[in-house]
Amino acid sequence: MKNQFVGFHLDFIGFTASMLCALHCAALPLLLTLGPLAGLQFLDNPWIEYTIIIISLIIATSSLLSSYREHHRKPLALMIAILGFVLIGLGRLEGPEWAESVLTSCGGSLIAVAHLVNWNLIKQSREPRKKVTQ
Repeated sequence: MKNQFVGFHLDFIGFTASMLCALHCAALPLLLTLGPLAGLQFLDNPWIEYTIIIISLIIATSSLLSSYREHHRKPLALMIAILGFVLIGLGRLEGPEWAESVLTSCGGSLIAVAHLVNWNLIKQSREPRKKVTQ
């Protein structure tokens, strides 16, 4: 029971961190134009972005892998999270200015979706299986 509680909290924290990452990446261009007026220049610091990415990676890895091993053995949530991190990585590469915001926002959103899928897979694995009658 304690493992289920910890897994849920890790998924919730991972979902929240991923959504914050996606919102940060999507809103950053707008916030930077208003930044000097509101004192938000610190949001453009790459270390904030790297910290959020690393925290999301640690939480997603521990939450999704432990749920995969202990509950459902279905790789869907892991594959979605991997795709999300690949998009974030691609967004960090040099390219058009729009690509970073779009790719990292989509990547962060995919990681959040991976946590939602993981919750659903855990829930399905806990439901009693129905007997098939013929």
